[in-house]
Amino acid sequence: MKQQDRGTAKNKKLNEENRYNWNKATLTRILKRQEYCGDVVNFKTEKHYKDKRNHYVDKDKWQIIPDVHEPIIDRSTYENVQRILKNAPVKRPNGDGEIHPLSGLMYCKDCGTKMHIRTIHKNNKVQHVTYCSEYAKGKSKHPKCHSPHRIDVDDVMENLTEVLRKIAQYSLANKEEFEALVKSSLAKEQTEEIKKQKKRIPQITDRMEQIERVMNKLYEDNALGNIERERYELLSRKYAEEYYTLKAEQEKIEEHLSEFENANQRAKNFIRLAESYSDFEELTSTAINEFISKIVVHERDVKRAKYAVQRIEVYFNYIGKFENELTKDIEPTEQEMIQMREEIEEAKKEKSRAYHRAYSKEYRAKNIEKFREYERIKAREYRARKKLQATT
Repeated sequence: MKQQDRGTAKNKKLNEENRYNWNKATLTRILKRQEYCGDVVNFKTEKHYKDKRNHYVDKDKWQIIPDVHEPIIDRSTYENVQRILKNAPVKRPNGDGEIHPLSGLMYCKDCGTKMHIRTIHKNNKVQHVTYCSEYAKGKSKHPKCHSPHRIDVDDVMENLTEVLRKIAQYSLANKEEFEALVKSSLAKEQTEEIKKQKKRIPQITDRMEQIERVMNKLYEDNALGNIERERYELLSRKYAEEYYTLKAEQEKIEEHLSEFENANQRAKNFIRLAESYSDFEELTSTAINEFISKIVVHERDVKRAKYAVQRIEVYFNYIGKFENELTKDIEPTEQEMIQMREEIEEAKKEKSRAYHRAYSKEYRAKNIEKFREYERIKAREYRARKKLQATT
């Protein structure tokens, strides 16, 4: 705009060196512009009745007209970026100056909060572990979460790579069967929350109809002079706020239910996404954000045990928590967990036995002379005792 002699900076000197050095706020504002998808967004602001100035309003009050002009970016990429910006926490780099790819995607099963990832340097090795943020915030006697839910993030990355490779290969080779599996898997996700939302829709509809009848009655009373002007404005504003709040809630619930029920389209979107990745030899941050929505970490079956079975739940984009034989490597069944626990206990016993054998052998090797001297003393005492018995 400055080159066209327009805009607020037309009279300022342009610094060519810093022309493209955008800061984080500029990049975030660019990523949040819905107009780049081809939409027209109106009524982002409205005048406040106190200061008569324009103020930004909530998104539910915007007027969005989709697909008006040619988009700059595709809608799926835009929605993926909005999901990342909404769900991801403030990603601060650790001491090494890096941000782990799973940062902001791991959640605690017990308290539902996001988990922090810490880098540990030990024995010339680098290990990434995650722990519950609420457990670290709480006091020692009264923590908000009663367990750190610690887990090795590197092991999680390996399991995710293997499972994503299997699911992608299966979805591309058997598209119709995969769509059927996704539909059955989504049917299992119909939790109590979904049922409550379905019951909530008729309640919202009835209340909105009641508000419309009340508003019509108020308008008639105001037109006939049966109600004071101030009283009319107060009640009108009150019912209007309730009406638009219920309308926004209804739209949100319907959108959530439509996404849940449209299983075939969600499966096709996942297949289309899998086609863009030929192989998962290395799981990058881009692939993780495109495929994975969140990872829920359970507590170990034996709390704070070094050797324990720990369960995680992986929620994928479009298809949600996909549970079938393809994900059994990352989410074992109860019987498999019992078997793993028995194997761990047996391994612990064998390790203890091996340690005692090695310790006994090492101890005897270090004290062999003491043992021999002890045996010679015992032998002399035995011979002296026998000789004494013979003389008596």
